[in-house]
Amino acid sequence: MLLLAGVGLPFFILSATAPLLQTWFADARPDSSPYPLYALSNLGAMLGLLTFPFLVETTLNLRLQAQLWFALYLFFALGIAMCALALRRRDGVFPSAEDEQSVSRAGQSEESRATSATYLIWIALAACPSLMFLAVTNELCQDIAAVPFLWILPLAIYLLSFIVCFGNEHWYRRAIFNPLLAGAIVLSCRALYQPGMNMFSQGAIYLFLLACSCMVCHGELVRLKPGKARLTSFYLTVSAGGALGSLFGAMIAPWLFRGYWEFQLSIGACAAILVMVLIRDQHSWINQRRPIAALALLAAAVLLPELILPRAGGTHPYLYYNLMAAAVVLLAAPAAFREYKSSEIRKGYGLVAVSAAVGLFVVGSLLLVNVTARLSVSVFANRNFYGAFTVMAQNTKEPAWRSYVLRHGRIRHGMQFLAPDKRHRPTTYYGPSSGIGVLMLQHPRRLASAPRDRSLRVGIVGLGAGTIATYGQAGDYIRFYEIDPAIIEVAAGRNSYFTYVHDSRAHVDVVAGDGRLSMEREIADRRSPNFDILVIDAFTSDAIPVHLLTREAFAVYLQQLAPDGVLALHISNRYLDLRPVLKQSADYFNLHAGWVHDQPTDRFTETSDWVLLARNTKVLGQPAISARMKPLDGESAVRMWTDDYSNLFQILR
Repeated sequence: MLLLAGVGLPFFILSATAPLLQTWFADARPDSSPYPLYALSNLGAMLGLLTFPFLVETTLNLRLQAQLWFALYLFFALGIAMCALALRRRDGVFPSAEDEQSVSRAGQSEESRATSATYLIWIALAACPSLMFLAVTNELCQDIAAVPFLWILPLAIYLLSFIVCFGNEHWYRRAIFNPLLAGAIVLSCRALYQPGMNMFSQGAIYLFLLACSCMVCHGELVRLKPGKARLTSFYLTVSAGGALGSLFGAMIAPWLFRGYWEFQLSIGACAAILVMVLIRDQHSWINQRRPIAALALLAAAVLLPELILPRAGGTHPYLYYNLMAAAVVLLAAPAAFREYKSSEIRKGYGLVAVSAAVGLFVVGSLLLVNVTARLSVSVFANRNFYGAFTVMAQNTKEPAWRSYVLRHGRIRHGMQFLAPDKRHRPTTYYGPSSGIGVLMLQHPRRLASAPRDRSLRVGIVGLGAGTIATYGQAGDYIRFYEIDPAIIEVAAGRNSYFTYVHDSRAHVDVVAGDGRLSMEREIADRRSPNFDILVIDAFTSDAIPVHLLTREAFAVYLQQLAPDGVLALHISNRYLDLRPVLKQSADYFNLHAGWVHDQPTDRFTETSDWVLLARNTKVLGQPAISARMKPLDGESAVRMWTDDYSNLFQILR
């Protein structure tokens, strides 16, 4: 309700600006086309997109941003009012009663020619690129590389296609963009079947696909745009289509799919709507007498599986398919020759249209096979509001090294071997030589002579596979904070795939909910657990939850720590260096800090980076711990992150 009132209502009013102003423009200048104004509005949207993360967010705090937005919103309202007054004062701008009746009759006549199919085509042409935009963004930022600000590229391409297509209707040409879209689909299918492809090549292919899809769908929208009498209904339909595509990608797909499969769906949908539009247009190339095009489409349908699907060794697994497809081409060749010799202009569902439908069927089949193949290599897949993850079985042919791996995109968030002699070993970023491993094993309480004095109280924000629980000993207390209920089920549920939590000798609790908010509630209820070690490890697929790294967040953590407690933050990241941010927090709260970089060479663990902070040197001063730590003093100075300000550009590697 807060978002609906604070964001939804103002945004709804802003969204109505384009059809409103273009309608006024059409009334004021009957001889001019209002559609370039739509390109102008999307140019403004792109400027806002580029200036906000690079300029506004990096220089202004949230309070000033809100005040600036409010001032600009008032300026916007004033501008609309001035336009309305200017139109009202002009003579002849608003038609007389007789003119209004004639315009109304013309509008009704034009509306009557708009069938339900026309509106459905408008909706589909707007929904498909909207869904493709969200799907490509998910593929890039989740399954390929969680590079900061990478989401800007897909959105910029999406907006740029509106600018190009509506700015000048001659910039979209079927002869150019239809073959480009076909090539982009082929390349994308090949990338889907080669998960080991270089991530830069894969990302470039998906962005190329998005650009071609948006240009084709928005270009066809421009070709089908109505006259001025239906301008408002056209924009309303286009807006509804874009909203439906976004709604499906943001809300329905996470509920319906267990992975980011709307990417495959969007590819098939864009290809299908293009074929449908071309078939309906009697002047399109698909309805012309071009047997060469038909044979080319059929040949492509034959070769596509050969080029994309992997070989299984020995006899080619698709030999029989190729033989049947070759037979189809041979049977179609005489019909193509007769069509070529015929002097009659072909209309309706000709040979080229049928060939395009066959190619569309082959592409759809390949996309469906790709989805089922992804399911077959995972033992469990889940997707919800918090993201998508899979549990995969590795080394299935080597029983001694068989393991389960928890993955979010290409990022591993935990691994456990199934062999009894390796089942309890900490793996990935949590090995004995990692920052958290050294801290758990060499904590002064672990070296106490009396067994009852060796126990530790440990809090961990981020459950993952629950690997840290393997360090728990009898008498220890470990509390995990985890926001994703599906992760809790996989790592600590009754039928969990990972058994670190169940096998731990410590008493383990799992608190469902955001870690910081949960700790704030505990402090308010005076239930602070006084942790000896508090671990912050809630970074999903290299994405940074800023609210866990602000000055206010550190104030909460310190209230949860015992006087001699240690705050351990897992900062392993390929693109961002969080050490300068933590250095600022350490200086502000007068904390002792050190950085532990671990680069093991065994099959159990991976390279990791941990930062340890404490109020005093009682724990960090232990020889076994201090010998592994490097100082943070040499890190470059950045502005401290708060709940009101953060800047990822400062820490890009």
